[in-house]
Amino acid sequence: MISDIARLWFDDVQLEPLGSGHIHDTYLVTAAGSRYVLQKISQSVFHDPELVMSQTRRVLDLWSQQNTYVVPELVDNSAGLDGCWVDGEYYRMWRYIEQTRVLNPIENTAQAHAAGAAFGAFQAQLGQLPEPHLTPAISGFLQLDHYLERYDEVAAEAPRHLQAVVDRHRDLYADLLITNTTIHGDCKVNNLLFDEQGESVVAMIDFDTAMFGHWAWDFGDLVRSVCFSAKRTSPEFFTACLQGFAPHQPLTTAATAAAAPCYVTLMLGVRFLTDHLCGDTYFKVDRPGENLQRAQEQFDLFAAFKRQGKNWRSLAQETLAQTAS
Repeated sequence: MISDIARLWFDDVQLEPLGSGHIHDTYLVTAAGSRYVLQKISQSVFHDPELVMSQTRRVLDLWSQQNTYVVPELVDNSAGLDGCWVDGEYYRMWRYIEQTRVLNPIENTAQAHAAGAAFGAFQAQLGQLPEPHLTPAISGFLQLDHYLERYDEVAAEAPRHLQAVVDRHRDLYADLLITNTTIHGDCKVNNLLFDEQGESVVAMIDFDTAMFGHWAWDFGDLVRSVCFSAKRTSPEFFTACLQGFAPHQPLTTAATAAAAPCYVTLMLGVRFLTDHLCGDTYFKVDRPGENLQRAQEQFDLFAAFKRQGKNWRSLAQETLAQTAS
């Protein structure tokens, strides 16, 4: 069936699964000597694929006005459409960006700096987006208070030690619930494509969650992703990410930069835990209990970030002072 879908774009195709994302079904398509990426948008997560696509087009139009990074290109099918419905499912095709690779994990501070600069540049460019603001394609996305409401409905079934973590910290990050700029919304390191040498960011991908949010949600998710993929909580990685990101985002403050990784990591732990308790309806799993394991990993990382709190705030103050000078 997927081959039939791909033939809405090209007559003769070869397909194979691509990536390890938790949400969409994604395939690498080879046709006419070129490569493309076919995606089926997950409607269990994104209830309105046409909203996702209309906002993605707005993002791509503005992002294409910068010339530092390659901008992903949607490909029209034989009917002249860059996305289409087939049997109640929504599909789209992207041109594959050649001579790039995903770095997961990030290997050094130069790469972390480049990642921070890319996501900071995105916020700076998308800060120019005229109203109306982008609507969250997922209701309550990245808002801890929203996820706590859903968690509270099933919290009695959660492991006691995880209940204690959530209850102790649920009111800790109220300042980060304010919205103040357009963000990418999914700043994982595998949403950046580096050159083949792994030295510089060529392109950014996955704009489905771009929305009006808090600048620190992107920064916090980047630090979380870098440290999680590298399996270590690194002050050097934190500093490098901030050195890359901060020059592009004047709203950056030391206290919020230090708190942001904690906020995002706690929130993601709550999301994984809630999905586990609700029967794994959001994140893809390969086996029972996988989302519970993911939740535990995020809560462990959250605890490590908390231990870095004072140190990271000092590092952020030094970094921002250097950036301002």
